[in-house]
Amino acid sequence: GQIVEIIAHMIERGAPTQSNRVRSYLHAAFNYGLSHDNDPAHFLRSDKFGLMLNPVSLIPKQKDAEKVGERYLTFSELYQFMDDIEFDLLGVRASESMRHLILACFHTGGQRPYELAASKWQAINWEERTWLVHPEISKNKRSHLIPLTASTLEILKKQQKVTGDSPFIFPHFQNKDDHMKLDSLRTAITRYREDHPEIEHFVPRDFRRTCKTLMGEMGISKALRDRLQNHALNDVSSKHYDRYDYLVEKRQALELWENKLNRMNAEESNIVNIR
Repeated sequence: GQIVEIIAHMIERGAPTQSNRVRSYLHAAFNYGLSHDNDPAHFLRSDKFGLMLNPVSLIPKQKDAEKVGERYLTFSELYQFMDDIEFDLLGVRASESMRHLILACFHTGGQRPYELAASKWQAINWEERTWLVHPEISKNKRSHLIPLTASTLEILKKQQKVTGDSPFIFPHFQNKDDHMKLDSLRTAITRYREDHPEIEHFVPRDFRRTCKTLMGEMGISKALRDRLQNHALNDVSSKHYDRYDYLVEKRQALELWENKLNRMNAEESNIVNIR
């Protein structure tokens, strides 16, 4: 009853999506307690939660709040957006670090903004031109090796001058010992939309969809796009046997993507698309 009341207040104030998130967190917490209490490895210990069931299981999700996103930027919209961000053509209301983070998200093929923002400089291997997302900050708790193109390396070199002595690539603007918070990214995109009303509404969540969709239009396979964006692969082979990092294939795909972002051979690409 207490959990229902908490969630009901969230729905009442117009936050059904957030209520689903809170429900999921609570559900996971109680499941942890149930698993702990019934795990033979813990059974003889005195610390028990004393749970008999997961009370959250009886509380339904707000299905209407979970809408599948469909918005992605077209190439022309993406070119304009990236030019505005990179060159600050129209006085973009975002910090230099924020602009670098946005550009890095796109140049790395649509990586999760949090995983980049929470990374430290030690994750960058300049000689091998890779960026290692560590399991502790990865959404699926698996390490993820990202090949770095020339454009991404240039972004990182510029960001080094901004970072100072912080261990984080994208430090918090007030606390150098912490990383940038993603509410700043949402604010930056909101401001950009206010200044560019001619562009259809989009949010940071659409970054990954944009890269995934446009790379698909270029002919890059879904399997490779999934690996490039570190999607959880749940088939038996991927989970238990396949430990190949696909670095060569991912690098080739990102180099094709970089050429497209830099508008190299753009006319030739358009001819191919028309055919």
